[in-house]
Amino acid sequence: MRYTQGSIHLSQSQDHALLKQVLRSEFVTQSQLYEFMRLRHQERSRRSFDWRLRRLVSHGLVGRVSVHSFQGERVYSIAPTGAAVLQGLGEYCLFAANRGESKSEQVNVLHALELNDIHLSLLRKEPSARWTYTTEIRSQNQLTSFGYSKEYDAVITVQLAGQTVQLALEYERTPKAKKFYEDIVDLLTREAQVGSLLYIMPNYDLLSYVSGIFAEAKLPVYFGLARDWHSQLLGMTVLDSSARSSVHLCDVLAGSVFTLRSEAFRG
Repeated sequence: MRYTQGSIHLSQSQDHALLKQVLRSEFVTQSQLYEFMRLRHQERSRRSFDWRLRRLVSHGLVGRVSVHSFQGERVYSIAPTGAAVLQGLGEYCLFAANRGESKSEQVNVLHALELNDIHLSLLRKEPSARWTYTTEIRSQNQLTSFGYSKEYDAVITVQLAGQTVQLALEYERTPKAKKFYEDIVDLLTREAQVGSLLYIMPNYDLLSYVSGIFAEAKLPVYFGLARDWHSQLLGMTVLDSSARSSVHLCDVLAGSVFTLRSEAFRG
C-alpha cells in the first residue's frame, strides 16, 4: 500500500501502544518508555524503539519537554495531535495544554518520572497487577457519577491470599501545608471505590510529618518509603497511621496484621 509523502502509518501493536504509554505516564524518559514497552513484550529491540520514538516526534505526535530529567535524559509527553489520535481510540485524554513549561510544572515532571519508576518496579515483579493511571482516574472523576474521592496518582489491583485487592497510591516527594492533608482526610470519608490508601515517601522525616495528620482518617492509610517499595513491593514495611504501628503491607491488605518495631524505617 502506498502512503502520501510525509504521512505516517501507525501500527496498532507498537505505535499505538507507545503513544498510550506516553499519555498515561504524562511525562516519561526515553529509557523508562522503552522499559514499559519491553516489559509488556511490545518492543524487543532498543534500536527499533529509538527509531519509532524519533518518528513519532518528527510527525508531531510526541513532544519533547524543555526540561531534562535528573538522569540527564530527554523527557517526553504527548502532543495535541497524538492526544487527538488516542481520543479516537477511546483513550482518556483530559489534560491541560503546554504542560511542563512553567517552573511549577517542572516539579510535576520530576514527580511523574519518579512515579514511573514506582510503576516499573511493580511491573517487573508483579506483571499481572493492574495499574490504573491518574489519566483514567481524572476522566472518571470529571465525567461520571461513580468516581473516586480524589485524583490519586494510581490505583493498583492485585491478587492477595485469593482475594482481589484495590489500593490507591500517592507518591509524595515534597511536604505541603497541613491544611492540604486535612482536606484529603475529609475527602477520604466519601471514598467508596478502594479499601485503603498507600503513601510512598522518599524519606522518613516526610513520612513522619504526613502520617501524623492522617491519624483520624476513616479509610485505612499506610505510609512507606520508596526504597522499600523498590526492594520489597507489597512486602514492604509501612506505618499504619491509625494504630501508629509498623506492619507489612501485604498482611494488612490481606486482613492479617503483624506488628513490627517502628524503628524498621530508619534502618
